[in-house]
Amino acid sequence: MVNEKTSIFDGISQNKNFKLYAKYLHDSGIKVPVLAWIGLSILVSLGAALACFFLISIINFNEIIIPIIIFIVVADMLIGMPYLKGLKRLEEIERNLPDALKQMADTLKAGSTYESALREVAVPEMGALGQEMQNVLRKLEEGENFETALSALSENVNSRLVKRVVTIIIDTVRAGAGLAEILEDISEDAREMYRVNQDRRTRTMLQVLFMVTAGAIIAPFIFGIISQIVVFLITVAASSGVATQAQIILANQAKDAISILLQVYIAFEVLASSVMMALMRDGKASKSIIYFPALLLLAFVIFFAARFAIGLMLNSLGGGI
Repeated sequence: MVNEKTSIFDGISQNKNFKLYAKYLHDSGIKVPVLAWIGLSILVSLGAALACFFLISIINFNEIIIPIIIFIVVADMLIGMPYLKGLKRLEEIERNLPDALKQMADTLKAGSTYESALREVAVPEMGALGQEMQNVLRKLEEGENFETALSALSENVNSRLVKRVVTIIIDTVRAGAGLAEILEDISEDAREMYRVNQDRRTRTMLQVLFMVTAGAIIAPFIFGIISQIVVFLITVAASSGVATQAQIILANQAKDAISILLQVYIAFEVLASSVMMALMRDGKASKSIIYFPALLLLAFVIFFAARFAIGLMLNSLGGGI
């Protein structure tokens, strides 16, 4: 049994996504094992959900989905925080890469060595890229050759752009071609690729705002109104004696089912909107983890706020709710 558990943990630890998340966690400055961090995040999320459950029980607001939402949002934020920081670090590296390549090209043109060119960009001004270059220099000082040391850069940075640049540099060095001219060309291409990505984000801003407005504001607001109107109609029917007790019980059951279905639909709609936003802005569905918690929380705040506001309005009109 122990061997089976050990093999399972070994299989998880060797997973590519697990290793990537472990690196994001380390780069975020969180010095705990990955499984421990995930377990701690779940425990904190459970604590927040239980605290929310007791709070809504005290104020007699019987909506069991609220603690579930709190659990999902807190867990998503805690588990996704290293991933988010890792993405920001990666974006910083790709933003500084063109300038670093241009600086290296100028240094090589001045007659300096590869190591001197790396030292020119292994500076704090380059941010995370400078730190990675310091790691490359450290490997060179430990006796590794230029190609092996530079290969560590593509292994540590999960960027397609960085991997391509490193591959081109290594192939150029092997072929004995002029690296300075190649670096200048790569620098311009990398700058253009970064600009294209930024333009895509800018051009999709209107579509993103539309999905946020439609999926996390308008739809929950309408569903909140519908849910409260159903409650109003049932209350009016019960107080006026139009419906029998059995019909009122059936109507209340239908009302609860409608409310649950509307809330489940809102959750799926927010998830779909988050995925589409991530695909449009970044081209990766995994980045929906950035948008999902905020949109989910916003959608349900709007839903319950609409219900509360419509309830007050009907009360003021004498609805008796």
